[in-house]
Amino acid sequence: MPIIAGGLALTMAACGGPSQTATSGSTAGTTATPAAGGWDINETARDQLAEGGEFIGSISHEISTWNQFNVTGNDAELVFLEAPIRPTYYDYKGDGTPVINTDYLTAANEAVTDGHLVITLDLNPKAVWNDGTVISADDWIATWKAQNGSNKDFAAASTDGWNQITSVKAGTGPQQVVITFKSTYPDWTAIVAGGPLRAESAATPKVFNDGWADYNDAWFSGPFTVTNWDKTSGTVTMEPNAKWWGNKPLLTKLTWKNIQSDALASAFANQELDYYDIGADPDGYAQAKSAQNSVVRVAAGPNFRHFTFNSKSPVLSDQNVRQAIVMGIDRTVIAQSDLAGLPGDKVPLNNNLYVANQPGYVDQAKATGIDYNPDKAKSTLDAAGWTMNDSTGYREKDGKELDVVFAVLGGVAASENEGLQAQKSLKEIGVNLKLKTVDTNKDWPGVLTKHDFDIIAFSWIGTPYPLRNIGQIYGGTGTGDDFKANDSNFAQLDITKVNELIPQIDTEMDATKRADLGNQAAQAIWESVHTLPLYQRPMLIGVREKLANIGAMGMAQVPKWENVGFTK
Repeated sequence: MPIIAGGLALTMAACGGPSQTATSGSTAGTTATPAAGGWDINETARDQLAEGGEFIGSISHEISTWNQFNVTGNDAELVFLEAPIRPTYYDYKGDGTPVINTDYLTAANEAVTDGHLVITLDLNPKAVWNDGTVISADDWIATWKAQNGSNKDFAAASTDGWNQITSVKAGTGPQQVVITFKSTYPDWTAIVAGGPLRAESAATPKVFNDGWADYNDAWFSGPFTVTNWDKTSGTVTMEPNAKWWGNKPLLTKLTWKNIQSDALASAFANQELDYYDIGADPDGYAQAKSAQNSVVRVAAGPNFRHFTFNSKSPVLSDQNVRQAIVMGIDRTVIAQSDLAGLPGDKVPLNNNLYVANQPGYVDQAKATGIDYNPDKAKSTLDAAGWTMNDSTGYREKDGKELDVVFAVLGGVAASENEGLQAQKSLKEIGVNLKLKTVDTNKDWPGVLTKHDFDIIAFSWIGTPYPLRNIGQIYGGTGTGDDFKANDSNFAQLDITKVNELIPQIDTEMDATKRADLGNQAAQAIWESVHTLPLYQRPMLIGVREKLANIGAMGMAQVPKWENVGFTK
């Protein structure tokens, strides 16, 4: 699963679901009850946990690089595996709220001078790399130079945010970092949170791109350190770091096994793993739920399933038709059928920018009145000149039938089901949704980039920063006939209101005002029917019942590893 800092990544896989949590553990798997705080992690104070014990996790592929800042290391599994051994300057709550990590950062101050945001970081002088070298401004400077996009030879996973910085330098000393931006930049914690790379590890493109193929302990810092990497089996072993200055890790060992995705469910059921990311797999959920000494923890994840509408399609170029289709699709039925066999309330997601458990979420279907309403859909199509042909059961205009092509991603169960469910709903309002199967081995994601569809379904993977880089998906340059959609604006839709709001959203430092601007944009996106969110995926994680402070992390994504342990 790819990650794009400060934006969204796409995937074909199904996603969606509610905010749920699991009840306390028992000898077999438990059922779910509503979660609080956006996560379900068996949150427990350290003094209530035992010292000792081993955690066994997994990674489904070989590690080809240890540099998650590089495009080849931009992988969610690698990020999760490296969390115990990498600097983290901000942690996250389950709803995505950033919290300063004082193990690395004693203070972070922001000021705006002449329209430029200036962030001053006071580094914890105890924070060191694993060879004992103090982490300093030099590390931050080298990281910025590698990721700001000025030198294209650095294969950075993302330049977002880093390319908005004009300078990084030491302040009153090497443990103070002063970061100056081109303008104001409200999502600056997204850049700071991941910490810096060791200066030597990002000194040149060759080192940044190729120098991380082997594990170099001196380039890491955290409560754990790698004690063995078996390249033949792929197993990685970690133990508490003798150089660590923070709270002592409770666990004495972390082991990561190389296990293919399709073998994870049985490995967890057989007690070979302590942690299993179930995804939206009902069979995997059933196995995890029935596993001994286990619990399935459930929270609202950052991912959501949606339909993209091709606004350049002759039929869908009319906003009235797009709105009528939205009002003709029963998204509750889609959620219930896609997520059959999984826990939680299966309800539609009604905002394109925020998922339901994020601060700032506003129900745009309710705000706009554009939601499932077949009667209103019919009257909208009538007004748009599409009349019903009683002999065919479909509408016509100027001698042409109201045909819409839905690109089904072959082999993706969610896409196949969504096409069938939408086809059934839309027939009731006189829209002929034709299903066209795409060979995902050959045509994905080409079908998107070539815009060879009227409607297509896939998933977006969100972040704790819902208003960062809105233009990535919903924007473009120019206006009218000169409008050029951004590469990920697969709808190819020019939404004037959104393009006007983006510069304000990108620079507004007041959180309340920014959320209002964000929901103005979200309303414009909803009314224009750029995309139609279906549902938010449930984050389903199988864990051993006595494990605490780990599970369905919500927007937090990774745990604070020194606090992970077993209940007494």
